[in-house]
Amino acid sequence: MATKLDVGGEVYQFTVAGASQTFTPLFDRAALLKRVNITNPSAKDNWTLNIGGRDLAVFRLSTVGNQQLMSITPPGSAPNLDFFAYCRNFLGIDPVFPVPLGLSAKLSSVGGATADIDMELLEVDPSDAGSMAINHFLGKHFLIPITWFLNASQSAAALGVVTVDTQVAPSWFPAIFAGAQVPEGWVIKILALFLEGVGVNTFSGAANHQSTTQTVRFSKNGTLLFSRTTSGVPNRGKASAAGSANTVFGQQSGVFPPFVFGDFDDSGILRQPIVLRGGDNLLIQQELQGDGTGGASYLDALITAICDVQVPSGAGSVG
Repeated sequence: MATKLDVGGEVYQFTVAGASQTFTPLFDRAALLKRVNITNPSAKDNWTLNIGGRDLAVFRLSTVGNQQLMSITPPGSAPNLDFFAYCRNFLGIDPVFPVPLGLSAKLSSVGGATADIDMELLEVDPSDAGSMAINHFLGKHFLIPITWFLNASQSAAALGVVTVDTQVAPSWFPAIFAGAQVPEGWVIKILALFLEGVGVNTFSGAANHQSTTQTVRFSKNGTLLFSRTTSGVPNRGKASAAGSANTVFGQQSGVFPPFVFGDFDDSGILRQPIVLRGGDNLLIQQELQGDGTGGASYLDALITAICDVQVPSGAGSVG
């Protein structure tokens, strides 16, 4: 690879309290987007990375919780880890996004939230940002995060097993959480999983109404995964406080930690990836236990996966 070293090995661009940032390589070169940090968000929102008119990745960013794939956390509070570093160091795959000559990389919030945005890039010869590279806007091979959650509040006095209702992914990526068949020609490998444990107290009528996450259930083609004598992956949330409406983040116990705690070992990496091909289906469900009276919100109990995706010709193409 021929790296341009006019201003050093890396090139940085940043925006403070912005809703978007765009990087365009100089007229004689391409670039490789190596890292993106999004910190100090004004609100929870989805952020899209678009190159060449195609949304290549969508990142769910919240103001709370531990599923922060794009944030460098304050020293001492959690490991200094992001999506790019995790993939390089734990999965052994460098998830760079090529920015070809004459095109731009744009990161922008969907709902208008603002944040501090940092980009790290390498300037390279145009030939080093070719379409055979992973995450190229004209390519067929991607390494991207996908996130699922419950957008609807849960108001039942006795909660139970609920199918997630929202997926955060590029628009061309098929919905793979509610039992729909994967389209022909696709190969989707879930390589790593990160689960957020949550406890909620809706506190209404001068009474506590407390509930917690219990398990996350993954069923492929009708077979419940990760289970023999019990059902689902443990994800028991910490108890909320009594006496007021509040939400508490963290796992009382669990085996897949949320992302910011994912670098102590390889616990988030699946020994056997969940592989979905054309005709397969996946069902993702949250088990909630307790009293949801008043509308318990599990909007930030995010389920996040890192996926290796092979796309058939024409799927999600520009134009």
